[in-house]
Amino acid sequence: MKTNKLNLKKQIKVLRKTIYLKCLECCNCQVQEVTKCNITCCPLWKERPLKAKGLYTLIKLLSNRNIQFSEAKK
Repeated sequence: MKTNKLNLKKQIKVLRKTIYLKCLECCNCQVQEVTKCNITCCPLWKERPLKAKGLYTLIKLLSNRNIQFSEAKK
């Protein structure tokens, strides 16, 4: 039973990161634009990050892996 819960938590983390990446891509990697997004017809709009905390962490992680983002160089 515990392994199912752990696997579910891991899957949720992966999905959340994937949604955050898609939002960053859509907003041209501008973190503030992601949090201010008003495109309500987007299927991910309800799941978008409301605070920038997780986004900056994700950009930092990606920049450590040499993936180029305009915001990551700041």
